[in-house]
Amino acid sequence: MSNFQELQAEKSNWNLASDEKLFEKLKFMQENVVGSAHLIHNSMSELTRAINAAHTTLNNSINAFNAINFNKFIENVTNHH
Repeated sequence: MSNFQELQAEKSNWNLASDEKLFEKLKFMQENVVGSAHLIHNSMSELTRAINAAHTTLNNSINAFNAINFNKFIENVTNHH
């Protein structure tokens, strides 16, 4: 439906039916573009959520390592006194 080559053959004898075919092809193409844009938008939203979740997990891991490091420091300070 999105192939415009068949309309090329009609260009010398263009009529109202040719206009209707062109309109249908353009309408189909518009629906595909809008549908693709929605899919891309949804994919970007999912990717953003995944990146935010990874960011939170990374920060939690860093905080856990810092807590372990702090505990080791406290153990070393209390053991040396």
